[in-house]
Amino acid sequence: MNTLHVFVDESGDLGFSEAATKYFVVAYIECEAPVRLRTELRRLLKRLHQKKRYSISRNELKFSRMDDYCRKSVLAKIVECNASLGAVVLEKARVKAKLRKDPSVLYNWCVVHNIMLSLLPQIAAGNKIQITFDKSLPMWRINEFNSYVTNKASYLLYETGNSLPSNCISLNHIASEKEFCLQAADAVAGAYFQKCEKHNEDYVKIIEHKVGFFKYLWK
Repeated sequence: MNTLHVFVDESGDLGFSEAATKYFVVAYIECEAPVRLRTELRRLLKRLHQKKRYSISRNELKFSRMDDYCRKSVLAKIVECNASLGAVVLEKARVKAKLRKDPSVLYNWCVVHNIMLSLLPQIAAGNKIQITFDKSLPMWRINEFNSYVTNKASYLLYETGNSLPSNCISLNHIASEKEFCLQAADAVAGAYFQKCEKHNEDYVKIIEHKVGFFKYLWK
């Protein structure tokens, strides 16, 4: 039995005002051994600081705050590591009115439903899944969210005629500056956000051959 590590982050927002983004992107990275990815990105951050290509005051690789050189350097380093990527793109203009009124329901659908769908084969095969999210929710929402994740996995497996093994899914919520693999997921989300929101495909072209799961909502 293997443990698959999954790191999830997003780009854009779930607002619907005129100032809101047109797209909301969720991205994730799957790997069995995240140590190498952490090590490579830690070294890259140090190198970018030394070369004065990235502000020394920033202790995490934040895609939205980077120039083109830094963004491409991060994505190229991700591609070198043994990891599979996934992305879910939500075109907000297509979101139904009732979902616009409850961002938490929309968030759960985008993040949990689609990611769990992609992980079902791994769970059904008996593997353990450890999923790490960027810590952005209050504690009461984290507990509610964690229950939703487990229930969703159980339901989706039930639909395929399988049951959810006990303790096969563990969930972590960690500040992104403490986890380089979350920063990698942020970069993948940023690449797809640039393609959809800014019509810049340069970043996606670097990583798209590593993308094992892609969903566009709703096309």
